[in-house]
Amino acid sequence: MKAFDIKKILIPIDFSETSMLAIEHAGFTAQLFKAELVLLHVVEKHWEQFSIVAPELRVSPPSDLMNAIEKKLGEVAITIRSKYGVKSTTVLSTGNIFNEILSISKEQSVDLVVMGTHGTSGFVEFFIGSNTFKMVTQSDCPIISVQVHSEKLGFKEILLPIDDSAHSRQKVNHAIVLAKHFASKIHILGLADSDDETERKKFEIKLDQIEEYIKKCDLPYSRKTVDGKNQAKTSYDYAKSINADLIVIMTDQDENITGRLMGTYAQQIINHSKIPVMTIQPTFSTIEWVHPY
Repeated sequence: MKAFDIKKILIPIDFSETSMLAIEHAGFTAQLFKAELVLLHVVEKHWEQFSIVAPELRVSPPSDLMNAIEKKLGEVAITIRSKYGVKSTTVLSTGNIFNEILSISKEQSVDLVVMGTHGTSGFVEFFIGSNTFKMVTQSDCPIISVQVHSEKLGFKEILLPIDDSAHSRQKVNHAIVLAKHFASKIHILGLADSDDETERKKFEIKLDQIEEYIKKCDLPYSRKTVDGKNQAKTSYDYAKSINADLIVIMTDQDENITGRLMGTYAQQIINHSKIPVMTIQPTFSTIEWVHPY
């Protein structure tokens, strides 16, 4: 498992308020990491009015529409370069939004995707919110999702919820790398799911290891263990209580969650959190982490 670093950030934008806010978060992050930004707009083929009746028809997007979008995208890139002093390039693509974002993130070898949620209005209707959860379950690189409420830039208070799922500790490195760059405090939140004394002791040992690791990285931190039937709600409520700027989670951090009718842990957090969320795919490795510094 290689150390986490950010050299290139992809931002899918639809020119809605949330996607423009995602650009600000990405620009601020890129400035700290000295990273490059890739601004992506995907034109979905809504103009194919006959796609249901005659799916064999393939109509190209009107050139004036493409030119207008390309111009708008270029203007955004110039603004972000000027504001944050980072390299910004643009990509204009057509097709299925989710597939294009995923494909281009791999093609561009990006280290992080920053995207808005619930961005259903804008220059071209994008429905980016409905694609965010698809992205976090399929993307090889971490995703930071932001809502319109997430106006504060930077992550000074990072919540690190730890449950007893197999890969929960793999996100520790990501939190540490961000904390180093943003001068953050990491808040370890143990999500206990068993009343068995032996299992609880094992779980606390896991938290001990994480605490010691963060301490060795010379970062401020706090630690708390809580019980709760709905771990997503418990995590989010705690995040609000400490004024967290970011919640760092794994896509598989839902093995023991109750309240499944509302969705998995990751899905609940992403859909309802007004606090930015970093979501990370687990890697199937016997090594839980490597020291990032």
